[in-house]
Amino acid sequence: MLLPKVAFFFGLSALSGADQIPLTAPDASPFTPDFDKLVTDTLDYWHTPGISVAVVAGDKTFSKGYGIATFPDEKVTPSTLFYTGSTTKSFTAAAVSLLIDDTANSSNPLTWQTPLSSLIREDFVLPDEWATSHVTLEDALSHRTGMPDHDLSWGTLNTTVRDAVRKLRHLRMTAEPRTKWQYCNLMYITITHFIETYTSNWLSNILRDRIWEPLGMKDTFFSLSDSKAATYTGNASLARGYVWLNRTQEYRSVSYMDSDAVSGAGAIISNVLDYAKWLRCMMTMAAPLSQAAHNSLRFPRINIPAFGIQNTGLRVVHGYALGWFISNYRGEVMLWHTGSLGGFATMMAYLPRRNWGFTIMANDMEGGKITHQILSYQLLDDLLGTPQSERLSWSATIDWDLRNATEVLRDPTKHLYADAPLGDNAIPLTLSLSHYTGRYTHLGYPNFTLITKTNLDPSLHMAGANHKEILHTDSYMLSGPVSIDFTHASGEYFVIYIRILEETRQPGDYEPMRDMVSKAEFRLGENGAVKELGLQLQPEMGDDKIWFTKVE
Repeated sequence: MLLPKVAFFFGLSALSGADQIPLTAPDASPFTPDFDKLVTDTLDYWHTPGISVAVVAGDKTFSKGYGIATFPDEKVTPSTLFYTGSTTKSFTAAAVSLLIDDTANSSNPLTWQTPLSSLIREDFVLPDEWATSHVTLEDALSHRTGMPDHDLSWGTLNTTVRDAVRKLRHLRMTAEPRTKWQYCNLMYITITHFIETYTSNWLSNILRDRIWEPLGMKDTFFSLSDSKAATYTGNASLARGYVWLNRTQEYRSVSYMDSDAVSGAGAIISNVLDYAKWLRCMMTMAAPLSQAAHNSLRFPRINIPAFGIQNTGLRVVHGYALGWFISNYRGEVMLWHTGSLGGFATMMAYLPRRNWGFTIMANDMEGGKITHQILSYQLLDDLLGTPQSERLSWSATIDWDLRNATEVLRDPTKHLYADAPLGDNAIPLTLSLSHYTGRYTHLGYPNFTLITKTNLDPSLHMAGANHKEILHTDSYMLSGPVSIDFTHASGEYFVIYIRILEETRQPGDYEPMRDMVSKAEFRLGENGAVKELGLQLQPEMGDDKIWFTKVE
């Protein structure tokens, strides 16, 4: 599966010594005129409507809003609410630590090594019996269960937490437990189901009663309905999420997502002022969590394979703890996490040795990821006094990635099927295209219906193949409407073009931060009719596909 390699937060291994002299005192305001100009320029260049920033320096908190929360003219302030996506995972892991502390002196205490199957036996079943019996709370929280993300399997909006967990038995594992880091939202949904089953209480109530209220986080919510209720009373204002459309050069608003099904993997709605309180709690190892809990949450459980940053000669080294990435930036240990969901992007990080941290929230998912990456490193380098000659040009690096991703989207067939006979030499389909339409089902993935439509998108064309009939489905729903177009490559093989927000698209639109291309294959049965459809939806599976059965 070809994915755009952009907008990932890079924690760099030691580039220079840990004893750098800060440019300014660490407890001085970071919102200098130079930083304000960088924010304005970055928002404009990367088409991000607005952001809110908070910096925690010892016992001081600095915060500021920039840009637009909701068009035409509602400004972002530090109190503006945003969806915070996967930063929720740090709270979910903390909730488990509370349960472990609660049961420490009981006859049957919970530990990080407690197998999940002993807690939710009927619901937690993996395709491997040994893995089912041995995967623990710690494994699930550190993304080392052997299960890859399979994000397209649980993306429908009406999926319950229990439904998502029960799908695991039908999904392919791609590693032995504890041998490989593979980010998996489904495991945090599983942890949510365990917490709610074990306590007979909604995770939101546990977080509010035991973490948010003790820390004074009054503007943090676990559902769209709760955040809207706060806006109705005038106590909070929820930003609108947006996407930027390259062809029309305009913003398009994204419908608010009811994030109940995302739960402990990414449901929180909050603001930078409340997240500053959470960061201060974490970096000072303060109540309401115990010292043992803090030590456990920040202890690295698995290494993440190192990778290089294009055109820089640098390599990135990370580890993962429990709901937190761990990196080394210029000699400083840094714990951090990003989050994105439905038109929003968030970043939070802290340097425990410096007693310093920050959080950035944006109301655009794609541009917001890039914006908070650029601004994060500006804040870090300003704190550490990094010489200008040693600072990286993140905009240039990301621009390079986007140009390459766009080229893949323009002609995916030659990238995906480099060795196949294509164009005039392509092997024709066995049957006419209409025989491939119909309903396809899978026990772990949403069902969908393929129809034919006229292809008007030049991104799917081979030379001379204009306006031909292709296969299409638009039944997937994630953080916005998702459609999949199928264009024939050769034989029974197709290119699939996966798009978000299809209704906004016009011929020639390329959205390299949102779109994906991959492979599909049809199989015929003994009767000569179409029997199965394989989609290459999971990068960790390599060339293997998810196989759907044709039922109509």
